[in-house]
Amino acid sequence: MQPPRLIFADLIADAFRHVTSNGRLLLDIALVPTIISVGLQLAGRLLSGERMEPLEAMAVKLFDFVPTAMFAVAWHRLVLLGPGALGGTPGFGWTARERGYLRQLLLIAAVPIILHALFWMVMPWPMEMPSAGPLPPDVETAMPLGLAFTVTAIIALRLSFGLVAPSLDLAWTPHLSWRYGKGNGPIVLFALLLMMVIGLIVKAVATAILLTIALGLFGGPLSLGPWLLVQVIAETIAYVSIAPLVTVQALIFRALTGWSPGNPLRQPPA
Repeated sequence: MQPPRLIFADLIADAFRHVTSNGRLLLDIALVPTIISVGLQLAGRLLSGERMEPLEAMAVKLFDFVPTAMFAVAWHRLVLLGPGALGGTPGFGWTARERGYLRQLLLIAAVPIILHALFWMVMPWPMEMPSAGPLPPDVETAMPLGLAFTVTAIIALRLSFGLVAPSLDLAWTPHLSWRYGKGNGPIVLFALLLMMVIGLIVKAVATAILLTIALGLFGGPLSLGPWLLVQVIAETIAYVSIAPLVTVQALIFRALTGWSPGNPLRQPPA
């Protein structure tokens, strides 16, 4: 069976249309995950001080997969099934859908996570690159790990549209993502990569602006109150900024599998 042909421009346009036409629901869906994410950041600050080391920040991010699962499952269902499928405010329950999402996420991201951790175990922190001469031995050792992390992270992104399946109560494996993506691999990857980069840029710029304003108003270092305010706004923006990525995942899944409510999926390409 020939795979359906994805159109890059249509995917991007449809993703932003879904996000902009569901702005109020987006904020509702992001509410509880945002609160949980801010709580995790607060725990990290209390345990590690104002500036976490890379491995500490990575540990916080791993725990942050839980509210991310809550947000993504709800948003996937909104995009594919409509507002009636939400069934309450996300975050006030933990179901088989969120567990399935988290399991699929760990399946595709386990190797990049391990490589990322190994990279920061080897790389000296804070990094001090020499202005001339050979690289320090630790940095030379870390470089291949960084390259391997990048490659495996790209592969994980290519497979990530399969994260939609648990939201629809479907059994899934990363191998199925690979098979269904045949013939559309570059479009799948570049569409997801573009949405991810846009989200990262939006979050980084917004956080920088918020910190600049907060430091101008309250001085530095920020006390707990202003810091919490910055984190609440920054995490809200972070969830809003990943909505286009999560939307593209849902649109790709529907297009490649032929999913519709109550009907079987089409067979993957041979």
